[in-house]
Amino acid sequence: MSVPVLQVQLDVIAQELSYMGTAKPIPENYWKDTLVPLLYPEWDTDKDKLTTFSYYSDSNKYIAARRKFVRNFKTNTDEWKDYEMEAVDNAKANTLKDKLVEGWYLIDSIDNNNYQEELAQMYAKQATVTPLSVRLARNFLLDESDWVMCTDCPLSTDDKALYTTYRTKLRDITKTSEFSGNAEGTKFPISPEFYNKIYKVENPSNAYLATDDQFLPLANHYLKQFKDKISHFLLLKSLTQTNYFSTLITEYQQAKPHIEPADQSVVDAYDKTEFLNLIIQKAQDELGS
Repeated sequence: MSVPVLQVQLDVIAQELSYMGTAKPIPENYWKDTLVPLLYPEWDTDKDKLTTFSYYSDSNKYIAARRKFVRNFKTNTDEWKDYEMEAVDNAKANTLKDKLVEGWYLIDSIDNNNYQEELAQMYAKQATVTPLSVRLARNFLLDESDWVMCTDCPLSTDDKALYTTYRTKLRDITKTSEFSGNAEGTKFPISPEFYNKIYKVENPSNAYLATDDQFLPLANHYLKQFKDKISHFLLLKSLTQTNYFSTLITEYQQAKPHIEPADQSVVDAYDKTEFLNLIIQKAQDELGS
């Protein structure tokens, strides 16, 4: 007996379309102009929201998962309840499947530059942190560290090993429970550069990404504050890892307990001097390069 093969799947929550195992984000215009009218009201309504549509090629079987807002009289609270939609006419399911396959090929055929621009526009319009915005940021950080994988990379063998671990943890982000259930709580791994320059100095006995405090909930801070920068990166591929490193410093300092110094005025004066020296050095480095 043959095992059913998942041919096409629409993930409404992540706004993602998969065909034969290859997933692609759905551009906002195509989602609103084509898919939303196609789904409503047969598959998706105001009270019963479609979450996923999965079509299996070998058995011509489909599963439509939906979610509705119901009253729990035991707890006297309202809650979302997931359930499998009752079967509809196979012809309607086949029509939806064919349309999704057509949409997947359409997205796949978009010129890469136009596609990146569309993704950037989608991300810039995001008002809240979603699985899509987390995935885009994850891809953005992977792209920024691609240079480490080059054969002529000047890093040492040990540092390359750190980046290999870093990139593995980035890829694993989409497998976490936070990614699917609480996007704003998604934690990102600290970068190898941050580990060597900041974290390891204060925690010399902790191996890289071996402890929970090396994963920071950057979604709320990073994804919102640097939304425009990520959008520009998708268009221009010009944002450097320095921005991510600076954000990690901010998050790390906020996470550490605050200790009030004995003479705050002395500390403030020292901080200002150090800050000005750093600015001057940075300007000189930029001019030199």
